[in-house]
Amino acid sequence: MRFFKTVSLKEAIDSIVSKLDKELKIEEVLLEDSLNKIIAENIVSNIDLPSFDRSTVDGYAVKAKDICGASEFSPIPLKNIGNGKMGEENVNRIDLGQCMYIPTGGMLPIGADAMVMIEDCETLGEEILINKGIAQLSNIIIKGSEIKKDDLLVKVGERITSSHIGVLSSIGISKVKVYEKIKFSIISTGDEIVELGKELKIGEVYDINTNIFRALIEEGLGEVTSTFLVKDDLSILSSTLKKALEIAHVVLISGGSSVGVRDFTEKAIEDIGGNIFVHGISLKPGKPTIIAKYKNKFIFGMPGHPQSGVNVFKALVEPIFLNKKRVKVYGELKENIYGDPGKTCFISVKLKTEDQKVQVYPLVSKSSMIRPILDGDGYIIIPEHKEGLYKGELVEVVLNV
Repeated sequence: MRFFKTVSLKEAIDSIVSKLDKELKIEEVLLEDSLNKIIAENIVSNIDLPSFDRSTVDGYAVKAKDICGASEFSPIPLKNIGNGKMGEENVNRIDLGQCMYIPTGGMLPIGADAMVMIEDCETLGEEILINKGIAQLSNIIIKGSEIKKDDLLVKVGERITSSHIGVLSSIGISKVKVYEKIKFSIISTGDEIVELGKELKIGEVYDINTNIFRALIEEGLGEVTSTFLVKDDLSILSSTLKKALEIAHVVLISGGSSVGVRDFTEKAIEDIGGNIFVHGISLKPGKPTIIAKYKNKFIFGMPGHPQSGVNVFKALVEPIFLNKKRVKVYGELKENIYGDPGKTCFISVKLKTEDQKVQVYPLVSKSSMIRPILDGDGYIIIPEHKEGLYKGELVEVVLNV
């Protein structure tokens, strides 16, 4: 029996990154269809925003120095030269002693440097009485004050959010270039694994990992192209793996990654000509992990125990292939916890808030258990060089959301 040689978590990550293909397919999509996709181009503004000096209120465009000292008791009269219209260029010019009505969002006339709100004005024939003095630039937005032409707005590799879509809409961008979604196939193995909805017999368990991996992939905005449930049979696993690789960038094989007599993942990868470059990671739980490459595709032999599989996914698959960054908080550890020197340990925790401070409580669990995944609010990581963490320490918690 061949035993695996473990590498550190960092070594595993570095090995994957060094073997990543630098090019993904790029497609052009409508801006309205781009939400949550990864941008494949830097986008710079082709216009100033706003593209003209505009009013933020209904009122009168003025020269601010004309109305210095104006008040209700001493209004200053200005000659109204007309009304500006929404959506039209304003080619008018105001001189000293003049004003012009402009609606909210309308273009200011040439020479105006402030807007007086309509409630601070009175109409007296052809004149407007200004009852309040204001400073230059009051109630207006200057051309290019939000965005200047050639400003960089979106960088390659950013995930497009609703905020990106709003800003890109404001400069008239209708299409963007994005990377195709990373496609995954999931293979669950084991004679004891049963599809959901079927009646369990003694010795059987429901297929947890296919469903939790699918959820994690879709949370990370990847795409699951296929799932397979395979018995412990080397020839069937090998043929299923080849089929899965035809329609996915990454294949996750759940179970069979250890070195038992019925653990066929390593042999199946070798059967199809895959190159295994990691077998065993100093990660607890999650040690019996296989990482391989077949042509330009990646294969992960994931531990069959749910917590182990989730750990490996969050430690390796999620940050590298889905570009997902989880939220982290800090809190006070309420109990001593022990690590395993030489291994990076993931510990599920429950959070409570007491006296407006975050308190961190470790959860007792085993890698085969599923309940702590539900009960835990997140996890803390004990580095491989530490024996443990002490009660009262400030610790970093990676949230499950």
